[in-house]
Amino acid sequence: MNIRAARNSNELKEVLLDPSSTGPEIAYWVFDEVSEGKWENMTVTTSGLYGTEYPKTYGHYHTASEETEVYKLVSGKGIFLLQRKHTNEMGEIVPNKVDEVFLIKAETAGEEIIVPKEYGHSWSNVGNEPLITFDNWRWKHQPTDYTPIKDLHGMVYYLINSNNNIEIVPNPNYIDHPEPKWITPKEFNDKFSPSLTSLV
Repeated sequence: MNIRAARNSNELKEVLLDPSSTGPEIAYWVFDEVSEGKWENMTVTTSGLYGTEYPKTYGHYHTASEETEVYKLVSGKGIFLLQRKHTNEMGEIVPNKVDEVFLIKAETAGEEIIVPKEYGHSWSNVGNEPLITFDNWRWKHQPTDYTPIKDLHGMVYYLINSNNNIEIVPNPNYIDHPEPKWITPKEFNDKFSPSLTSLV
């Protein structure tokens, strides 16, 4: 197992609700080659807060491969935000518009989540201990995976702690904000084809 990346607070501020907020020095670490089997990467997301916002991964789409990504919760409590990219009638992607938003609360070790290729995604750690996840992505990332998220200063919603309750705050850089659908990992996986569900 190798450490591939460590995203610090200065890098994460590009996608925070309040870029001036302070919090943990390292937001998350990514390790690769974690097994010879299904799992390639392990991500460890710190606990704490950046102002009122939960620590999170930067967020990205997949542009380098058509493969399907699967995540597994190892430990901790997280919310997985997925947003479906919007394509106009000319077949062009409209970066600041999304068609659908899901919020998946994962808190039982072993739960797995399929990521369809049309969805950008980001984990938030809403617990009091590190959030640890595995994933099977072996096809690396391109800068274009992150560019739309960076340009819009985050995903379509921010997740914040409000009096110890999880609340969502719309990102004003998007032109609309579909009502998020709160769903379990199983319910989300079951929405997609049997060929995808068989991956978990």
